[in-house]
Amino acid sequence: MVGENIEVQTNISFMDAAKGVSKDIVITPLVKCKTCEGNGMKKGVSRDTCGKCQGTGTRGGFQMASTCNGCGGTGQTVPKGSECGSCRGNGAVREKRTVSVDIPGGVEDGMRLRVMGEGDHPPTGTATNPSARTEKGDLYVFIRVAPDSKFSRAGSDVLYTATIPLTTAILGGEIRIPTLDGEVKVKVGTGTGTGDKITLSGMGMKRLSSRRGNNGDLRVEFKVQMPKYLSANQRTIIEMLADEMDDQNAKRVMNLGQIKTEAENGSNDNQKPNGSSSSTAEDHKNEGFLKNMWHNFTGQHEHEQQQQQQEQKGGKDEGKGNGSEGEEPKKASGSGSG
Repeated sequence: MVGENIEVQTNISFMDAAKGVSKDIVITPLVKCKTCEGNGMKKGVSRDTCGKCQGTGTRGGFQMASTCNGCGGTGQTVPKGSECGSCRGNGAVREKRTVSVDIPGGVEDGMRLRVMGEGDHPPTGTATNPSARTEKGDLYVFIRVAPDSKFSRAGSDVLYTATIPLTTAILGGEIRIPTLDGEVKVKVGTGTGTGDKITLSGMGMKRLSSRRGNNGDLRVEFKVQMPKYLSANQRTIIEMLADEMDDQNAKRVMNLGQIKTEAENGSNDNQKPNGSSSSTAEDHKNEGFLKNMWHNFTGQHEHEQQQQQQEQKGGKDEGKGNGSEGEEPKKASGSGSG
């Protein structure tokens, strides 16, 4: 006789699914009754022939035979009042148990694990031969893997979306990303766009079907974080870049011509009247930043410095010349006779 199988469900985290985990599962299976040793009767009592089917186990005519409802098809019954007080003649009772189940790394959501021999004990008290060989059913554990806030998976591959700033996407660089085994550094290529991907081999989930035990890959997809709002300085820089790249479609709102003129003439400080309330320290700071940015962007800053140095040097030379000039030597006075 074979007992029934038991089905349970357990929940694990994404990282538990990646690394593997041991879970304690609480079940209440049927176990062999210790009072009657599984025969379903009190001590010293024997079974009687079923009075409803006369021991055949079936009832009805030759063509319409059905299982006897008096003995359950066994042909024998336990005399009334002789049933085991613990199992009520069933031969098995429910008992709470804790089973430790080893969940391997790489398990997927919805998978079912089989634990042999941890199911129900068969109800030997209702069997034709209670002393016949018995076998317990199995325990089936359904795995539910909780979603992770960072990772998802496609088979044995782990998927991760890395958000990078616009500047890093344009210029390239290096960022740190999480993996199943901690953070690692990855390089971001110049001109990386949203949807571009890189693959880190062997850094994914364990492959359950692989005898060699190798892992899947970690597939990283980049997402460029576009700024929703730009400061005046940031927008000016972007518009300068648009001009440099000859982008005729980009929208312009900043007066780059004025910034260029101010940068070239160096007249930024004298353009506003002294009594103007808008001439604040913050304005001067921003204007100075934009002027320096324009110099750096157009390569004029070094030329201006050289020009200023030459002017300063010329002024010093002129001062030295004025200091050495004196009055003309006086001629000898007096008259002389030729």
